[in-house]
Amino acid sequence: MTKIFSFWLTTWFSAAICTYIFYQPSHQLAYTLYLPELFHPLGFDSFGRDLLLLTLQASFLSASFALSICLLSCISGMTLGTMICFFPKKIQFLCLRAIEFMLSFPSLLLALAWAAIFGPGWSTLFFALAIGTIPSFVRLCYLRSQEVMAEEFVLASTSMGASPISILSKHLLPTVFRLCSIKIPNLFAHALLAEATLSFLGVGAPVGRDTWGSLLAQGQDYLIEAPHIAFGVGIPLVITIISLQKLSETMSEIS
Repeated sequence: MTKIFSFWLTTWFSAAICTYIFYQPSHQLAYTLYLPELFHPLGFDSFGRDLLLLTLQASFLSASFALSICLLSCISGMTLGTMICFFPKKIQFLCLRAIEFMLSFPSLLLALAWAAIFGPGWSTLFFALAIGTIPSFVRLCYLRSQEVMAEEFVLASTSMGASPISILSKHLLPTVFRLCSIKIPNLFAHALLAEATLSFLGVGAPVGRDTWGSLLAQGQDYLIEAPHIAFGVGIPLVITIISLQKLSETMSEIS
C-alpha cells in the first residue's frame, strides 16, 4: 500500500511540475462546464479550461507554498527547540508559556481576523500557516531535545566537560533532524489542507491565482449543474493528503 501512495505522490507532483512549466490555461467558452470525456478525464471548469491540467497547475502552486512553510517550521523547530534546552529554567518556563499562548488561538480565526484587516493574499495565508505549524513543532523539538539531554551518554559528555555547542552539534541536532525528516510529510499534508481550507473560504491565495482551495470554491458554486468540478479537484487532494499521512506513519515505524 505504501508503494501505491508513493507512486501517486511521485506521479502527481511530477505531472504538476511539468504542467506548471509548459501549460498556459486557455479559456474556451464553448467548453464551459463540459462533462468529463476520453481526452479530458476531469472535464472543464466554468471558464472552459481543462480541469485536469488546471488542477495539476494549481496543486503545484499550493504544494510550493506548503513546502516552504514545512521547511520554515523545521528550521524554526530545530533552532528554537534545541536552543531553549540550554536556557535557564526561568527563561525556559517563559518560552514554553509563550508557545502555549500562541497555540491557544485557532489559526483559522487569526487568519480571518488578519484578512478582515489587511485583506486576503499570500501574507494572510503565510501568517495563518506559520502560526498553525511553527509553535507546535518548536515545542515538539524541545521535548525531543529534553529526552536526549536526559540520556546517559549526553550526561556523561556533560560531566566530562563537553561544551553546549558540542552537545548541540553531536547529539541534539542529528536527533532532531531525524524527527524533522519523519514529520515533514505530516506537516506537508497539514499545510496543504490548511491552504485549501483558507483559500476555499476566500482568505487565502490572492484573487485570480488558482490553488487547490480556490478551485474547490469554484466547484461549490456548480455542485448541481457541474459536480465534476468539485469531485475532480477534491478527490486528488484527498488522495494526496492520505498518501502523505501514510508515508509519515511508515517512516515513523521504520525509524
